[in-house]
Amino acid sequence: MITIKEIADQLGVSATTVSNVLNGRARKMSQETRQRVEEALLRNHYVKEKKNNRGEPQHHLVAVYICLGKKKHVLTDPFCGSLLEGIDRELRKYDRAMVCGTVDDNESFAKVLQNSNLEGAILLGCEAEFCTALVHQIPIPIVFVDSYGEGFDNIGLEDYEGGYEMTSYLIGQGHRKIAFFGDQQPPMGSNLYRFRGLQKAMEEHKLEVDKDDYFYLPQHDNYRHEVLRQFAQNVKESGYTAAFFTSDFLANEAISIFYSQGISVPEDLSVSGFDDNIYARLSRPMLTTVRQKPEEKGKEAVGLLMRRIYGEEVPVGRMRLPTELIVRESVRNLADR
Repeated sequence: MITIKEIADQLGVSATTVSNVLNGRARKMSQETRQRVEEALLRNHYVKEKKNNRGEPQHHLVAVYICLGKKKHVLTDPFCGSLLEGIDRELRKYDRAMVCGTVDDNESFAKVLQNSNLEGAILLGCEAEFCTALVHQIPIPIVFVDSYGEGFDNIGLEDYEGGYEMTSYLIGQGHRKIAFFGDQQPPMGSNLYRFRGLQKAMEEHKLEVDKDDYFYLPQHDNYRHEVLRQFAQNVKESGYTAAFFTSDFLANEAISIFYSQGISVPEDLSVSGFDDNIYARLSRPMLTTVRQKPEEKGKEAVGLLMRRIYGEEVPVGRMRLPTELIVRESVRNLADR
């Protein structure tokens, strides 16, 4: 990080002059000099060093917390792992340290963010209403990831477009009845927008689709596996020829359970996922999926947060990163039959 002396050398003033501006002792300084110093501090992303009660330097800390309800193994999930890696790598460029953890509910975020040592926070998994309340309750800058709503900074994804593109591909492969599997009931956030993308593609091709085509997969392993077993046992009678999962993990797990029920992928049922992480490449057959880049989400979240910390005037808004269709082996072409 740039030093006071280096900024002073840039401007041709003394280090004391820069220090006086930083510490609010610029009353006797000309307005022109003070303005030049303030602009240089902002331009060079300089943040005044904090000290504890003993006068020792404190680390510049950013809280990175994930709220995904009762979902297990959150920090070892490939999506969260890639997101955290992207955040950590980018924070180190700004000489910042990451304080990371998980919470079970939105209200726990507020308690975490009361830590006076925090400069800012990046939060994943908050519901929209709570995001709006939190930005007014907590005095530090906050950037959300994958939250849906207005009035707060959010780095998201083109979930609707990703759902639409995958469904359009499945339809192009001859599939006319497609099941969607999500992990929220009722569908919210990314689940909702991906399912809406499916609905739009089906409607454009004048294919029937309704809420019964959305299958909820509970967090509890036994309940989730039972839903998948029941689907497999009834798949031929139901007429479904393809299943679109909201994550590669769920798709990979389903392929294994389908196989145990005598359903082969893609011969008996085509399967697609969302994320394009390690599960997609380890799956057999390898998974056709929608690619997103969590590390890019992390990078963009840090960039926006640091601009807030530095006091730059940045409009509040949402950024949605693009998705990409990745075709592999798990979808059968029925169009040529």
